[in-house]
Amino acid sequence: MPRADRVRFVSHLLRTHGATTIRATETRGQGDGTRAVRAALEAGTDRLVVWGGDGTLNEVAAGLLDTGVALGIIPGGSGNGFARGLGLPLDVQTAVEVAMRGKPRDVDTGRVDGHAFLNVAGVGLDASVAARFNTRNLRRGLVPYITSILMEWRTAEPHRFSLRLDDALPLEMEAHLVVVCNGQQYGHGARVAPAAAFDDGLLDVVAVPHVTLGRMVRHGWRLFNGTLPSVPGVFTGRARRVAISQATALPIHLDGEVIGAETTRTFDVRPRSLRVSCP
Repeated sequence: MPRADRVRFVSHLLRTHGATTIRATETRGQGDGTRAVRAALEAGTDRLVVWGGDGTLNEVAAGLLDTGVALGIIPGGSGNGFARGLGLPLDVQTAVEVAMRGKPRDVDTGRVDGHAFLNVAGVGLDASVAARFNTRNLRRGLVPYITSILMEWRTAEPHRFSLRLDDALPLEMEAHLVVVCNGQQYGHGARVAPAAAFDDGLLDVVAVPHVTLGRMVRHGWRLFNGTLPSVPGVFTGRARRVAISQATALPIHLDGEVIGAETTRTFDVRPRSLRVSCP
């Protein structure tokens, strides 16, 4: 559906559920969401409704933290990990109804070096996969995502990571990827941190060791049935503050959007900092 038609369609649905004043904005590039949120807050809005994927939600939500303004979500991305984790409907009409008439829920968000994330942040293989998926695939969906995993896995090397959870002593480990999770899943039901919760005031950390072909064949399905932590060699932990470092500067993805490479990053949780309209 063309963008203009989507705006008209959703605006009509919003009005049927009680919206009186609608300020519709199309986001076409980085920064558009931030400017739209700023303008909406200055206009005195009591609710923002976003139709988009995790990356768009990340940018919009970052401007709503600690404001108490409710965020309504119409899932429109490839994996929709944040929306799925909250149990939001994927159907547009039902999602609009929840966005307007749902129950406000205050959820945690994560932060790393000044950048907010809602769902998951990853260093290593999954950041490489996110970069490929965002820049080299014309189609969205699960199959292109799995293809990106296989293509990046062929050349990706594990790294020696140092992890520090809160004030504990650092842990040294070799891993293909380290994921810091506020939510449970990447999207499409791929639950990398099945024990994570959006309102427990903690971040879940998952480190996956060297992903060999044998391990992929034997254990790849565990990502989709919630048993990844039981795979031999997988590390899991939980903390309010997480520091990750490695000798080589590596990029990181935040909710699927990749940012620049660093050797050390520090994550923390912002408890109940975002209000979301939920079923």
